[in-house]
Amino acid sequence: MATSQKSPLSMKESELAAPLRKAKLEFGREICSSLDVAEQREWLVTNGIGGFASGTVSGNLTRRYHGLLVAALNPPVGRTQLVAKLDETAHYDGIEYTLAANRWLSGAVEPKGYLNIESFRLEGTTPVWQFALGEALVEKRIWMRHGENTAYVQYTLVRGGQPVELELKALVNYRDFHSSTHAGDWQMKVESIEQGVQINAFDGATPFYLLSAEAEFEARHEWHRDCFLPLARYRGLDDHEDHLLAAIFSTELNVNQSVTLVLTTNADAQLDGRSAWAEKAEHEKRLFAKWASLDAQGASAAPDWIQQLILAADQFIVQRSLPNEPDGRSIIAGYHWFGDWGRDTMIALPGLTLTTGRADIARKILLAFARYVDGGMLPNDFPDAGGRPEYNTVDAALWFFEAVRQYFAATKDTATLVKLFPVLEEMINAHLKGTRFQIHVDEADGLLYAGEPGVQLTWMDAKVGNWVITPRIGKPVEINALWYNSTRDHGRPRTRCGQVRRVICEDGSDG
Repeated sequence: MATSQKSPLSMKESELAAPLRKAKLEFGREICSSLDVAEQREWLVTNGIGGFASGTVSGNLTRRYHGLLVAALNPPVGRTQLVAKLDETAHYDGIEYTLAANRWLSGAVEPKGYLNIESFRLEGTTPVWQFALGEALVEKRIWMRHGENTAYVQYTLVRGGQPVELELKALVNYRDFHSSTHAGDWQMKVESIEQGVQINAFDGATPFYLLSAEAEFEARHEWHRDCFLPLARYRGLDDHEDHLLAAIFSTELNVNQSVTLVLTTNADAQLDGRSAWAEKAEHEKRLFAKWASLDAQGASAAPDWIQQLILAADQFIVQRSLPNEPDGRSIIAGYHWFGDWGRDTMIALPGLTLTTGRADIARKILLAFARYVDGGMLPNDFPDAGGRPEYNTVDAALWFFEAVRQYFAATKDTATLVKLFPVLEEMINAHLKGTRFQIHVDEADGLLYAGEPGVQLTWMDAKVGNWVITPRIGKPVEINALWYNSTRDHGRPRTRCGQVRRVICEDGSDG
């Protein structure tokens, strides 16, 4: 990227915080009114701590991973589906309209609210639907609060000659996001509280809340059984499950009036939809401003899809608090089902942070992962249920070196390099001496050897039971390219962190 002639330091704050340009992603009735097509278009919003909300344009759930509140109860893992969806019905001018859609195990599709979708679009990362109810138009949008297990679902009557009545049925659950629920006689505790309901799924479960400052509500306890998940069947997984109708919210909207449902684990969550939306929009403006600060002229000339990538990049960055690093960061390897993985984090770090103007996040990620180095190795992944990370990859540690190299090249942050240097040196020494899974340097040729029967240590790590699909025990070429990169100094292989030590010594920060 070319350097701007205008220094970021001289830019006015108003220039950096300019409104986001309108995204180009928008579907009309040709997509939205076809269930087979619309349910293949999926949306995702995240909260910066590992939780998310996700679904399809049609409104139908097709995966076990879909839901309006999949909360990270042990951020950034412990992801648990708490709220599956809202089944919405609208009454306008004496006619009943459905907004929701459901497939059932019997093969039935009911209701068919997708037929009333006028359009779907993204505003930043926020999915927005418009439903045509005769001559009226109701808009629905979904977003999450950054740093909190809180999802907002807002409905606005944007056009109409008379009020519209809305009835919103909240279907909830409490399960690991990799599983499915067959309720049997499960009795959750659903209690009416001020402005909504509190749900305790069982003793010891995290309570969660369905709240609204504008709507009336009625607590319920009725299981909706045999909800069909077509993509789960396609993947050979359990293809149906049950959800609990926990509450019904109802309200009447006039033109330009909104109602917001708040789905949360926070009993004191912000209920003002207008303020919550403004906070969300401001967060996205700041992300764009950070990127624009790298090159103001380039940012102003960039196509709209670049802006969308900047916002999408943020969805993968999550908080991983540590005892001495409460503001630590990590990167989710992929939605819907992956957590933060060492290899994926280090590969993605430069693109998600350095090129988006967020070097501070890169530093936090590097420092956080440095605390997890063990036996010279970086964790492969962190279990979804929490607990000790798994150290079963040979390349994550080597990608860590490359991430540090790119970070320093972009920032010249010698102070952070000084902090990381002992860890880097420890990692090199461990590989020289030998560590887990026979990872060691072959003294005969200086190449890195790794592997033993039954494990997969490289990125080609597919296994079925005890069957290793692509055994790569030995000296894989890309592993040794990374090893060479980790030890080189001006093209000469070293047995110590030559390049890093040279930078520190030349700077004078460390002998």
